[in-house]
Amino acid sequence: MRTREIIICIVLILISIIRYLFFLPAPLPYGAFVNKSVTFVGVVSEYPDIRLNNQRITITPKNQESNLLAILPKDHYIFYGDEVRVKGILTTPENFITNTGKEFNYERYLHNQDIYFIVDKGDVEILSQHNGSWLLEKLYRIKEHFMKNIGSVISSPNSDLANGLILGARGGFDTDTKNEFISTGTIHIIALSGYNVTIVAESIMKILGIFFSLAVSLWIGICIVILFVLMAGASATAIRAGVMAVIALVARMTGRTYMAGRALVIAGLLMIAYDPRVITDISFQLSFLATIGILFVTPKVIKWVRWVPTKIGLRDVVATTISATIMVLPLLLYSTGVFSIVSLPANVLILPLIPLTMLASFMTGLFGFFSYTIALPFGFIAHLMLSYILGVIHFFASLPFASVTIKQFPLFGTIILYILIFYWVFKKKK
Repeated sequence: MRTREIIICIVLILISIIRYLFFLPAPLPYGAFVNKSVTFVGVVSEYPDIRLNNQRITITPKNQESNLLAILPKDHYIFYGDEVRVKGILTTPENFITNTGKEFNYERYLHNQDIYFIVDKGDVEILSQHNGSWLLEKLYRIKEHFMKNIGSVISSPNSDLANGLILGARGGFDTDTKNEFISTGTIHIIALSGYNVTIVAESIMKILGIFFSLAVSLWIGICIVILFVLMAGASATAIRAGVMAVIALVARMTGRTYMAGRALVIAGLLMIAYDPRVITDISFQLSFLATIGILFVTPKVIKWVRWVPTKIGLRDVVATTISATIMVLPLLLYSTGVFSIVSLPANVLILPLIPLTMLASFMTGLFGFFSYTIALPFGFIAHLMLSYILGVIHFFASLPFASVTIKQFPLFGTIILYILIFYWVFKKKK
């Protein structure tokens, strides 16, 4: 790094330390009311998280910076910006054991979103509307209608997969389906991560490169990333994914890998300076590592897959998938304990189809704004490809050796693996 870049990094680190010590939102002063019936008034500050059996609403009480999480029945229609009165029993988040035997730090996960208290099975009353950001409300309305357009043409669970691919929404899947995604190492396709967005945008750019110049393809790819971020409601997760994806796209298409590596470090430090708690966020860690894999491991891995055809960028898709998998595997073993044996063949079989599936699903949702009839043929094409993807995932998940659970993968082992990986990637040739 140049001296100027080093200074920028030092300044960002100092800012993150100062923000962590003095400027993070204080928890709500509701500790004395835990396990008691409470009533509070606040504004819905995020897009509702709709699940199979309930909906989870993030609410910011009046004159407060921190939030509450209200778990409510699905039959209440609540939207971003609604001012609501919620009554229920106040609780605090508790960690829980996942089906792999690992403890999930649910408390820290919610604290990173400024949520310190939960109201479960609460009763809600809408007092007024349009109390949030005008821009976010419009974006969330578009997102809501877009998802409804897809659902009106494509049946579940295919429509749930389409919404997951395009918008990162995965609340509609049942537990068994989610476990299939995890055991096959394909959960990333329904999470709006930098890895997911980069794979999709890069694959589309390879197709566009057949007809357009490199510069045009690059700009179209960046526009696709921006579209993803906007359609996801411009949340912190979406913005982070967009930043990671743009850096990887520019590097891969211009060949300036190491300059993109510097930009990646600065982008990561900017995110940490804005909210230091993001460094403990597993999705941030995985996005960061996966992007490193795409930038620095792919040039080495591409030599291993010369036997893969180059048509529509298939060889690059396979190499990028392997590279990202190598970089995130140690962290996944430590955090989840799941080692997917079928991850590589499952991803190779579905990732080349992801861009076309997303395109058909996107056109279904887009034309649904104008005409159900026009959206129908695109929905039919999308339905076939979505059925294929779910079929591949279900097949590999049903194999008795699909994944291995390692309940106690040591932190020391994780560190050693990353030391070996970075040594292999960055060692100088003789």
